[in-house]
Amino acid sequence: MKHQSFKLVCVLLFQLLNFNPVNAESVSELKNDETLVFFNTSAWLNQQSMQWHIPIHGWVFEPEDSTIRKQLIAQSLKTFYELETNSSTRSNFNQRVNLLLADNERNKSMVIRFANRTYAIPASAANGHFSTVLKVDAKIIAAADLTHQLTFDAVLPKHDQRQFSGQVNLVSPNGLSIISDIDDTIKISEVTNRKQLLNHTFYLDFKAVPGMADLYNHLLDHEGALHFVSSRPWQLYPALVKWLEQAGFPDAEFALKTFRFKDSSLINLFTSSLKTKPPQIIKIIERYPGRQFILVGDSGEKDPEVYAKIQQQFPQQIIKILIRNVTEEKASDDRFQALYENLPPNSWQLFTNPKNIKIDHNIAL
Repeated sequence: MKHQSFKLVCVLLFQLLNFNPVNAESVSELKNDETLVFFNTSAWLNQQSMQWHIPIHGWVFEPEDSTIRKQLIAQSLKTFYELETNSSTRSNFNQRVNLLLADNERNKSMVIRFANRTYAIPASAANGHFSTVLKVDAKIIAAADLTHQLTFDAVLPKHDQRQFSGQVNLVSPNGLSIISDIDDTIKISEVTNRKQLLNHTFYLDFKAVPGMADLYNHLLDHEGALHFVSSRPWQLYPALVKWLEQAGFPDAEFALKTFRFKDSSLINLFTSSLKTKPPQIIKIIERYPGRQFILVGDSGEKDPEVYAKIQQQFPQQIIKILIRNVTEEKASDDRFQALYENLPPNSWQLFTNPKNIKIDHNIAL
């Protein structure tokens, strides 16, 4: 009798305090001073099992505003490159450097919800990143009336009123895809000039290459898929994705570079992409064996070399290589002739103005 009375009192107290006990595994492990970013991804359909493979990739971190470390970076950039903030660039510098200095949170398990179902995500690694690929029956996705895009939310404790959402593009087995670089391909970065590259990265407003957003929207026509593969660090994703949306580019998947100040230095932000890009691009192409691809890059770094090797591996899927000319080279130069001598002339193009790009009418539309 005493036991029942005690139990009743506990129930009443829970109700009075509006306390709703939940299973610890059913909500995300996120403290009030921590934040969460979900990176845009692209799903693929396994036509044998009729399951969607849905990549979930995110970053848990505690925002930082370290005056001392920020001042050290600012002083280094001023000393070695004569770069410093002013009234118009200070906000950009603070935001982007703070992202690089963020305190990554390891061993954080996330729970997400979509289509009236919840899914547990493996714990974050030392860099704060967590990732998994969920396999979901196509019937569940169809019943939720999802066609081209799936959105999901992090499941948080009742007392946490914040909202963290992500999106996954549902890419059909067939169609046209663009795999694109970012710096000097769609965004003016002046990669061949280290001072100006740092200026565009940390200080100046991001600026789009004229005509590239219109080109991508025209080629994809709301049905194709866009994948950005870049050597920029994941920490700059929040700034990049916001700018890309404002600049009018289609929704895209991102494959960026892993970088930690603890393991490296500021200069390593700009190391060669010869090692990092090919595996990421190949992974995308292999996910969609029935799709055709256009590879878009620039002449400032190694995009022509990277794309030439990948084209040799997937000659049936890669239908066009587009290289934005930022080095004032010519298509007849030895560099390009050696790379593309065995390709049909209309399968690659060096361009300056996107309006001059030529794509086979049947392929593009």
